[in-house]
Amino acid sequence: MSSLSIQQILKIRDESIPQDSLLGNLLPDASVLDVSDIPCQCGLLTNDEITITENYTASQLVNLLAQGQLTAEQVIKAYIKRAGIAHQLTNCVTEFLSEEALTRAKYLDDEFKKHGRTIGPLHGLPISVKDYVTMRGRRTGAGYITWMNRPGQDDALILKILYEAGAIFYVRTTQPQSLMQLECIDPLYGTTVNPFNRNLTCGGSTGGEGALGGLKATPLGVGTDIGGSVRSPAANNGLYGLRPTTFRIPKQGIMGIQSGRESILGVIGPIARCREDINLFMKTIIDTEPWLREPALVPIPWRSITLKTNDLTVAVMWDDNVVHPHPPIIRALRETIEHLKNSGIRVIDWEPIDHQKSWDIISALYYCNGAEEERGLIAETNEQLSPLTEWIFNQPNVKKRNWTEMNELISERENYRNQYARIWKEREAAYSCTIDCLLTPVGPSAAPLHGTAKWWGYTSVWNLLDYPAAVFPVTTVDLIKDQVEIDYKPKNTLDTENYSFYTSPQVYANAPIGLQVIGRRYYDEKVMKCIEIIERAMGKE
Repeated sequence: MSSLSIQQILKIRDESIPQDSLLGNLLPDASVLDVSDIPCQCGLLTNDEITITENYTASQLVNLLAQGQLTAEQVIKAYIKRAGIAHQLTNCVTEFLSEEALTRAKYLDDEFKKHGRTIGPLHGLPISVKDYVTMRGRRTGAGYITWMNRPGQDDALILKILYEAGAIFYVRTTQPQSLMQLECIDPLYGTTVNPFNRNLTCGGSTGGEGALGGLKATPLGVGTDIGGSVRSPAANNGLYGLRPTTFRIPKQGIMGIQSGRESILGVIGPIARCREDINLFMKTIIDTEPWLREPALVPIPWRSITLKTNDLTVAVMWDDNVVHPHPPIIRALRETIEHLKNSGIRVIDWEPIDHQKSWDIISALYYCNGAEEERGLIAETNEQLSPLTEWIFNQPNVKKRNWTEMNELISERENYRNQYARIWKEREAAYSCTIDCLLTPVGPSAAPLHGTAKWWGYTSVWNLLDYPAAVFPVTTVDLIKDQVEIDYKPKNTLDTENYSFYTSPQVYANAPIGLQVIGRRYYDEKVMKCIEIIERAMGKE
């Protein structure tokens, strides 16, 4: 693969935008903040393409494809075009794979005609992929300009399994510098914005997937999460996202920094527009017994869970006692809890267990090398540190550690995990019930203003504990109901800063709000079942 400059890479990307998706004079001015309706209103999508991309979930699409009611070529053409429109509105794509996707779709349609059956459970389903997930022969920078010409030697195992199941990969999506942001600002590709309010972030680090999904330009996306990188974009864009327990979904073949690090592990997780599509992704992967190809994985099948509404207990964490949530988040919790109580679900309060300490530990575990390697890679090309990259590199507990100090830090991690598990059991004994799941904010605000997403604690604590955590959409910012908390007194510097951002609900107009459900380690299926019960209590099927 030849080495290209930044300008050449951007030119290739821009020239690959599908011609039939070009907005031209229809491209809205930067002052237009909510662009979520433009794909349907711009006139570029046919009625059939709108139906395919708007009306069907991934699970419904694979059923229609299996019944021969839709062809893979029809579906992929609709999604390629819509992705082109979405990219022009939000800057969410690093690479369009249109030619390969169309060739693949025609092959799948031919196979279906010949044999009268699909090649797998995802036959013909378009799937978008975070740029970080390695593709053979494709540039894989992992958030660093110095690596922008590094070719993938092979497809990551997750992509091989999805491909074997019949998926079609058609776009690769944006991510931030160093991957370590709940934002999507990158010196190579620029800033990806939120389609519901372009003054706000789409989230990160799987930000491109979030924006793409928010504009209904993907039915299912592949992301990664080490501190909230699937859940933040899901919440910010009105989507579903799952951070699975480690060692359930394969990571083999991912080309990232600090490969082999076991201090804190990232995971691959799905982003989707429907909770059933999260189950579809997980079941499809795990049904292939991926532990036979990646032996570090646990041999646990994707299990069917039975839970009764009147036996369910949900513990609600209103505030992590570090950074207080803005009014829209509190309202989303309050309204959701009212629905749960009205449906006979038991609701109790959950007092956070020293979540500041969880951040002190996990931020240190991210950079046991003192971020030396990361800083060195950025310095190789005189790449400027973005403020949020600098912020995470400069956390107080980030320092280079020797072997003894590393062991002490790992012991701190394990002690914190043991403490959380012990207190969970103690609280169950005190309430004389099983606490089936926790219900919490995903962050202290709706989609943050650009450059302000500093507090990861509402998501990163579950990475430290290695608890499965899933996000589901609840509501949007309400200009009447979500007034400023005038009498609130912030607890610390970060809390003061976060409080200062919420000057008016208008600042966050149209922003989606999601909530997060957390379960014990390896209770991923139970987490998804709890979301199903919660959503049904809210009147969603």
